[in-house]
Amino acid sequence: MSQSQRMVDAVEGNTHGKSKWAILFTVLVMTFMATLDSSIVNVALPVMQKELAVGLDQIQWVSSVYLLTTCALLLVFGRLGDIFGKVLVFQVGVAAFSLESLLCGMAVTLPALVAARAVQGAGGAAAMANNMGIITESFPARERGRALGILASFVALGMMCGPVLGGFIVSVLPWEFIFLINVPVGVVSLVVGLKTLPRVRPERGRSLDVVGSLLIVPGIMLTFFALTSLQAGASPALVAMLAAGVALLVLFALVERRAQDPLVVLEVFSQRSFLVNVACLFISFVAIGVYELMTPFYLQDARGFSPTLAGLVFCVISLANAVSGPISGAVSDRIGCELPTCVGMLLFAVGLVLVGLFGVDTGLPCILACLALASLGTSIFQSPNNSLIMGSLPPEALGFGGSVSALARYLGMAVGISASTSLLYGQMSVAAGESVTSYVAGRPDIFLYGYRWVYGVTAVLVAVGFALTLARLVLKRARRAGGTEHAAPVRGSARG
Repeated sequence: MSQSQRMVDAVEGNTHGKSKWAILFTVLVMTFMATLDSSIVNVALPVMQKELAVGLDQIQWVSSVYLLTTCALLLVFGRLGDIFGKVLVFQVGVAAFSLESLLCGMAVTLPALVAARAVQGAGGAAAMANNMGIITESFPARERGRALGILASFVALGMMCGPVLGGFIVSVLPWEFIFLINVPVGVVSLVVGLKTLPRVRPERGRSLDVVGSLLIVPGIMLTFFALTSLQAGASPALVAMLAAGVALLVLFALVERRAQDPLVVLEVFSQRSFLVNVACLFISFVAIGVYELMTPFYLQDARGFSPTLAGLVFCVISLANAVSGPISGAVSDRIGCELPTCVGMLLFAVGLVLVGLFGVDTGLPCILACLALASLGTSIFQSPNNSLIMGSLPPEALGFGGSVSALARYLGMAVGISASTSLLYGQMSVAAGESVTSYVAGRPDIFLYGYRWVYGVTAVLVAVGFALTLARLVLKRARRAGGTEHAAPVRGSARG
């Protein structure tokens, strides 16, 4: 019996007596709360800015520091989950996230709020780096796609519901309640988790790569911060920061090649299927970041919809994700994951093209249908792609796989938001014949010119993702026809 099989048997033995659906529910609560928190804050920033009496450039740190910390620490916490147990690290993350949510709600100065958000991001990273690993360990391969599909739906729901819920809260309650609502939910999740989550014994003899961690955390933070800030214009300081971040990441890669127990198993990225799966996930979340940012601008500025109506329109995205995600996962358990990911990427690309064609006279039913089509495509794609990512790894690397997936999601969102903003205002400036950094009142045509450029480029990017998934599907069928692969579909995994 192989070591991987022995670990699978050990997992099944340790989860015996624990309901896998109770485990899934517990993980979903924290996952929804963490992803909701990453998007709910943005709508409250204007209110926070006025009450804390700070500038726009300062208040943006409330949002960006959470994303920065989360991205920088995901790989480290994924590795710690492999060493000390995914459930333990997940629960520590839930506790830290809940405590720092309380401190965020009690903050009366911007520095205190930013500091609490940074630690809150660390707690979110600990939980998000291990949620997929816990689910993968708890569900057999034949049900893994459905479980990961539900998880993907909750990730998307959290990101999409944030602006809607945040707008409602700040309209009836003080902005502090955006953070305080997390506290009771986190406490309940923590207490329930003590009863429902399994205690899987991790492999012994593994240690944290301290040198690698000290290189990759500042490397990601410097690179991420510089790339995000460059949209406002280049400066010597930003260029130096970007160069330092890239240098640290290159040094990290060199160190990892010689490390005894590396933080990142670089050999995994030489596996073509894993690399394609992660690349497609990244592409999909770049596009999600784009239309999550562009849609409110279009609805409220170009069309003059009220925030309430815009929020209701936004709900169609969440609804499409909630309905189709679990179905896609269940279907992929039966027919394999490659075809659903291919279909999902194709629908997503077509949906983005249609959304990019919106004008000042586009009817509301058409808007809803096109947004639903784009959301349907990404939700069909995500759950089987997550299953492919986790199924292509050995059991001892599930924490690493989950953290890489979460990193691809967060980085994709950040790149999509940052790049689309730069492209939008750049093309608006071309249309206006002068520098434009905000919506030009009474000139929706200028906005729509830049808007169509953004969606055109994004649709091309997603089409590249579709081409990758199509090539993967064709190659798999060719190998199967050539007798190098079993004829039976892979159930929820990319093994073989």
